[in-house]
Amino acid sequence: MHSRARSTRVASRGYARGREQHARVIGPRALLVDDGSADDTQDCITRLARDFPGLRRLRHDRTQGIPAAWRTGHGAAQGEWICTIDADLQYQPEEIPRLWQAMHASGADIVQGVRSDTGRDRGVRFVLSKGLGGLLNRTFGMSLRDNKSAFFMCRREVLAKLLAYRNRYRHWQCFVMVAAHHHGFRIHEVDTPFTPRRKGRSAFGTLALGSALGVAFDFFPALKEYGRKRA
Repeated sequence: MHSRARSTRVASRGYARGREQHARVIGPRALLVDDGSADDTQDCITRLARDFPGLRRLRHDRTQGIPAAWRTGHGAAQGEWICTIDADLQYQPEEIPRLWQAMHASGADIVQGVRSDTGRDRGVRFVLSKGLGGLLNRTFGMSLRDNKSAFFMCRREVLAKLLAYRNRYRHWQCFVMVAAHHHGFRIHEVDTPFTPRRKGRSAFGTLALGSALGVAFDFFPALKEYGRKRA
């Protein structure tokens, strides 16, 4: 799929109902949320819709951020299960059936794709990501290997609970597993490939230093909301 950095796909279980490793990944219940992109994202989605009539297109008039895209996708989804995945294809849609299998094998409330370190650039962004993950674990009493991964699957009511946060955040998506831990949901991790971006640019920028600072400020509302005993 030819996509852009600010597009987010939310796909429900229609295409993942089979247990085959090579299930079709754009199925009758696939949703694409364009978060106010100023590039040719809409043209790309329109072309995809011609090949996949079941694909549903959703668009924000202005950029609202990843959590808002998840809310839009959740509101439009009709399936019992929802899988969130960024549209830049750094996460592989072919891995969705593995998350589906792990969900049922583990009995967890959330299955999260852990980004493999194999072949990843070990630059500033990698170091910042690893450092933030460790800080989240220590601060909120967690032990996840990749608590910031936005590639996960859960029931629609679980996602609704996560998205019902009260405080204001710059990058709440970085705290999604903190929220899951706070609400007592069982999290199961699955190793998944994480490849270089094919097209577009990250909303976090090349070095992500500004975004890292924004996440640092987000610790204050997160501690207020999730630092107490589990809900």
